[in-house]
Amino acid sequence: MRKNSLFISCRIFIAFACSGAFACSQVNTGKGHVMIDTIMGDLKIELHVLPAEPFFKKEQVAADKVTEGMLVVGGAKPLALNSKPAPNHHLVAHVFDAKTGKAITNAKVSIGFQPLSEKGIKSGNPVKVPIVIMQAIGKGEQSTHYGNNVIMPDGSYSVAVAVMGNKVSFKISLSSAPVDSMKGMDMH
Repeated sequence: MRKNSLFISCRIFIAFACSGAFACSQVNTGKGHVMIDTIMGDLKIELHVLPAEPFFKKEQVAADKVTEGMLVVGGAKPLALNSKPAPNHHLVAHVFDAKTGKAITNAKVSIGFQPLSEKGIKSGNPVKVPIVIMQAIGKGEQSTHYGNNVIMPDGSYSVAVAVMGNKVSFKISLSSAPVDSMKGMDMH
């Protein structure tokens, strides 16, 4: 457990929104992260923003008997917790079959974010997130998700997610506060 990790504040005021023809719902677990989901055709997309997570290769998990963190199963290089500057959030999308709830383990996903001004207008440079395909250690294929650790200072953001050609945009507000645990991500 890590103390004083950053998390998404309850001050999201309905400060999220979906653009496009998709309905969204937002859940704040109270455990240090926020999840927003939407249905896009046959897919259910969950956007999670939570404290940065450690990444491990399969060999590391076995050799060191690692029980928490993210198992890298493919994609880009993860942004390590000890990177300079250090990441403060784990920005990921889970992709599920909307009818069965089964995780899609081979989805083509892209994620990007851009700061928003106080008036909600995109400002600053957009950031493309290098997509790591990962699973929560010990949770198996059903926990497959896509994204990476990122650096997102407190503020409001537009987060664009594309999954197999379908695009959705979320607006979120981030704020830091101490939290005792990072065990907030529900892996179905």
